Amino acid sequence: MRASIRYLAVSVGALYAGSTFAFDSVEIGGATVDPYLVLGAAYINHSKQAFGANTSAATGLGVDRNGDRFEGFLLPGFNITGPQTSYGTLLGGASVVGSMTRGDSDGGGFTRDNPESIGLETAFVGWKSGGLFPSLGDDAIQLSIGRQNFSIGNGFLIADGHADQAKDAAAWLGPRTAFKNTFIAQLDLGKVHADVFDLTANGDLDYADYKDEVQLRGVNVEWRDTLGTLGTTYYHSFDDDNASRDGLDVYDVRALGTPLPGLSQLSLSAEYVWQKGGDADKDAKAWYAEISYNFADTFWSPTLSYRRTEFSETYDPMVYGYGGEWGTWYQGEIVGEYMLYNSNEKADRLQLVLQPKANLSVGLQAYQFNLSKKPSGISSDDFGSEFDIFADWAVNDNISVSFLYGKAFPGDAAEQLYGNNDTSQLFETLLVWSF
Repeated sequence: MRASIRYLAVSVGALYAGSTFAFDSVEIGGATVDPYLVLGAAYINHSKQAFGANTSAATGLGVDRNGDRFEGFLLPGFNITGPQTSYGTLLGGASVVGSMTRGDSDGGGFTRDNPESIGLETAFVGWKSGGLFPSLGDDAIQLSIGRQNFSIGNGFLIADGHADQAKDAAAWLGPRTAFKNTFIAQLDLGKVHADVFDLTANGDLDYADYKDEVQLRGVNVEWRDTLGTLGTTYYHSFDDDNASRDGLDVYDVRALGTPLPGLSQLSLSAEYVWQKGGDADKDAKAWYAEISYNFADTFWSPTLSYRRTEFSETYDPMVYGYGGEWGTWYQGEIVGEYMLYNSNEKADRLQLVLQPKANLSVGLQAYQFNLSKKPSGISSDDFGSEFDIFADWAVNDNISVSFLYGKAFPGDAAEQLYGNNDTSQLFETLLVWSF
């Protein structure tokens, strides 16, 4: 089954290489309807999962020592934009997602028994101001409610409204990202951007028999300039199912950009988060700092970067998500996906990315992981290291293919936690076809 589906994915990629396809917009009563369809398929081979143990120390769930699985999803949907009027423009959209997993469990034990599911992903309505307020500019105000996506910055704080696992299927592909209930108000005034948001995320973990819906209510303000973005966010959390999340005040500051006008090849970014109060009287923090330099005039335009990330022992990452590149914010395709989930963790990442062609990039990531605080009975904070080699190929405007090979080596802390010290090895291939 897995072999035949992989063959089909490769055949589709070969058939459409060099060509593009997209649905045509449809005009209905002055409104514009834009349909779309996204298909994703992945094959994952992971040997010595959980460093060769039968149980994941991170989740307490059973895992297959050697995992071999296929994941796939189909996501059709549409967006609609109403006719422009003197009172603004109505907008909306809806989508559904069907997904499946076939094969062995993943390294965290979240997905097994060949699950498959289909359900609503997005369903929202909204309004944008158009020219209603000339002094503010066109579409300066936008309001929306319903099931929809929302993210801040590069996803370190808020990005993913649904924890794909268990019966959802396609846990690694993660096609479900929409928050199930939202109200979002946005203001754009040139360089100033602001969001007022009320979001409810689904964090259910079926195999752990854990049900969770966390609500985040807050505000985000950003200053966007040609040299970069400065931002700050505050939100308050509500969670009847999880006392450690209920009533938290969360504060965030961040900066991202190329702040030196004469050195545009240098990029700097940093973010700091505080979590305070709540039912658990929490006092936790997380931060990262990254420096990156692109040697644009050198063969294959290499980009070299270093990033340091720290999460305190009780920090709760809540709804962090994928920020657009490998390792952001699942730090390491083995450790970050299945072992350390951005809590009680220190991570150093050195990355080199090369650009052989405009539509092809290849890279290498090296990680060192340590625990912020040693758990009871653990004598070391050295969790281990990981090395990932990857390639991203944009075949055309519709099709992208990615490959990754990784190895993770347990440190003394991981060996004590998992009871094993085997080297974990991973191969992933991903095909996404969107039109």
